[in-house]
Amino acid sequence: MRNKEYTSNLAKGCGLVEETLSLLSIFEENTTKESLTQYVHDNNFLSKCTAKRSNDIVNRVFYPRFMKDNPSVPLWLKMIRSRGLMLGDFKQLLMVYCARENAIMYDYIINVLWHLRAEGYNQIPANSFTKYVDQLADEGKVSWNDGMKKKCAGYIKSALVDFDFINRRGEILPYDISSFALLYFMHEMHFSGLSDVAIWNNEDWLLFGLDKYALQEKILANNMRGGYIAQCTGNLMTIAWNNNTMEEFINELL
Repeated sequence: MRNKEYTSNLAKGCGLVEETLSLLSIFEENTTKESLTQYVHDNNFLSKCTAKRSNDIVNRVFYPRFMKDNPSVPLWLKMIRSRGLMLGDFKQLLMVYCARENAIMYDYIINVLWHLRAEGYNQIPANSFTKYVDQLADEGKVSWNDGMKKKCAGYIKSALVDFDFINRRGEILPYDISSFALLYFMHEMHFSGLSDVAIWNNEDWLLFGLDKYALQEKILANNMRGGYIAQCTGNLMTIAWNNNTMEEFINELL
């Protein structure tokens, strides 16, 4: 469910929270990448952006994050936002979609940030982002010059600020998955065809610092309220799902 190729595409948007909210507000059931691009252009919808920047936001950020794999995602997110989900909780949904499309951010969060938390760091070390990108280059995963490596290190930091992992001073902020984000991604994975055990073992939960045992506790704690009944024995988890569509789940919970 995620892109594992290391690219510099994070540069085109980082978190892009404000612009994403704006584009979701005009997204309709039959919206395509082309029609959305045309609407933004014709109506100067992202008025603070140049025409090229607006085009990049739609085609190189919004589309790959939210439309490429499942064109229903923007409709779900628009529905959720219209129901008044708090922005902090909503940003957790946007964070996962951003991370799935940007391996450089995804792997920094699960391989560096959560390890720093576990070791008791209150602040990201000054060289952490550059050290991480340099390591990717040393391992042959990227072939960027020094200037691009420095920029991409900055993009990772900006994205983590946008999604409330850290503040602009690099201080590590409290971060825990919201009940809604937990339930949303469980249902998203279920409706995409993953088995119950595959949902439990999905790598995306590591973005929230959840190993399978911490996740198990949260899944079981949300029995009934979350629109399912889960049971766990050893390495086997079974879930009885009450909702047949994501729209039904959203309607029930919000």
